[in-house]
Amino acid sequence: MFVYLTFYNLLLLVSLIFSVPFIWKRIKPDKEFPLGLKERLGIYDKEIIEELKKQKNIWIHTVSIGEFLSITPLLKRLQDEGKNNIVVTFSTKTGRRVAEKKLPGLKYLFFPVDFYPIMKNAIRKFNPELIVIVETELWPSLLYLATKQKIPVVLINGRISPFSYPKYKKFRFFARKVLPLFSVITMRSEEEAEKLIYLGAERNKVKVVGSMKFDLAYEIGKTVNPEKVRETLKVGKVRRIVVFGSLHTAEEESIIDIAEKLLKKFEDILTVIVPRYLDKTGVYNILKSKRMDYIRRSEMPSNKKYSIIVVDTYGELNNFYAISEFAFVGGSLHRWGGQNPIEPLAFKKPVLYGPYHWHFKEEWKKIKEGDGGIEVQDYQELYNEALRLLESPDECKKIGEKGYNVLLKNIGATERNLQSLGVRSCFLHYP
Repeated sequence: MFVYLTFYNLLLLVSLIFSVPFIWKRIKPDKEFPLGLKERLGIYDKEIIEELKKQKNIWIHTVSIGEFLSITPLLKRLQDEGKNNIVVTFSTKTGRRVAEKKLPGLKYLFFPVDFYPIMKNAIRKFNPELIVIVETELWPSLLYLATKQKIPVVLINGRISPFSYPKYKKFRFFARKVLPLFSVITMRSEEEAEKLIYLGAERNKVKVVGSMKFDLAYEIGKTVNPEKVRETLKVGKVRRIVVFGSLHTAEEESIIDIAEKLLKKFEDILTVIVPRYLDKTGVYNILKSKRMDYIRRSEMPSNKKYSIIVVDTYGELNNFYAISEFAFVGGSLHRWGGQNPIEPLAFKKPVLYGPYHWHFKEEWKKIKEGDGGIEVQDYQELYNEALRLLESPDECKKIGEKGYNVLLKNIGATERNLQSLGVRSCFLHYP
């Protein structure tokens, strides 16, 4: 393992040197995170480190928004169990920004580069007795150092997409050295578990627990009040709302074309467009070129005339799902792999989804099998299905009810992951 680790670190160092000019904008210090770059190099605020050294801590790493949101029920449960010694690290600024607003009270930092000296220093400062990695993140230096120090490392909510699996197979020789270093691995499905075992994970350490994203959606459904959302936004109760959520830039123009056609056909609807990347979106230019009346969410409530709402704020997508008739979830009509299709189910809303959904393959399979969603192959089919649901409100409601039943049947992964972490019997003992 040491030979592989040495080669990995040399390759990582070379990659970092050459990639800095391309990623500098994302990692450079700014007013919001002045210590961001230092934290990525394992240099942390002295007061935080002094506090961490007073106790053993749970270190949880989650890359960005989606991964963090999926584990918020688990984080809350850990807090309920009296585990307030939690450090959560992120790779992205957006993920950390949302986390600090969504769940205050925890320590949030940037994930250190997995370069051996940097990671060794970070582990010493974090003083962890348990390290939790969310989804399929393999950090060889972290795993090797944790193993040497007898710190259990658990991979939770693991997944392997059909798109990434062939790439992992090419490096199976390396994965077979790294994967056995995990103490426990929890996977979403049997199929993905078998793939990980083939890549080198030890079968007795792998557990199938389902997806925590169903638990997250269920919790969200209990906290959002649709009537209050409408009142806050000053959206009339008689207006029917269609949501196009988490749109990638490649989807925006075609989706706006669909919105334009729907608005011409139905006078009582509002369409809501939610770009996935607010800093890259071309939505405003497209709407202006078509001379369509729109309003930004940040301008609401307003007396301005509009037929389209563009959500330019973070963390509000579920508010719009709650008041919609149905929702299309983006990232799925171009070859990216789909965004989360589960959340509309919490509000008994039908989900429309494209064919490119490998990031949520198992979740979407369950939704389709339960008739809680509709898969569309292209933009024309999306328009046809949207038209059908608007013209058949009873059918729309029926699909929404079935979707909610799918949600109820698939909750419980958070509890199963907690059991894998050994929360109720303190922590896992290193084997």
